[in-house]
Amino acid sequence: MNPRILTLMQFARKAGKLVVGTNACERAIGRKEVFLLILAQDNSERTKNKMKQIAGAAKNSLEVIETGTQEEISSALGLSLTGIFGIKEKHIAGKIMEYWLSETERRKS
Repeated sequence: MNPRILTLMQFARKAGKLVVGTNACERAIGRKEVFLLILAQDNSERTKNKMKQIAGAAKNSLEVIETGTQEEISSALGLSLTGIFGIKEKHIAGKIMEYWLSETERRKS
């Protein structure tokens, strides 16, 4: 996982702009507060599909990415083990998307 993404997630957490966990993310998506949904790659397929479906039903432009593991992300953020994170700050979400896209492009090359 790109360390820049983890750093931005840490900034979002410190700023109170990070939503953690399935239920909290569902509520925040329903209130249209989330701009980016980050799913750990080792989440179950059922969980990933459920969250993608909820994000797809949202009326705002909500992006969903899969990166890192639950252990990697949770420990970097100082949280108990979880694999679903929502970013509520538009600019942080945009920067994370930029880093994620560059990382996926690099892998394809």
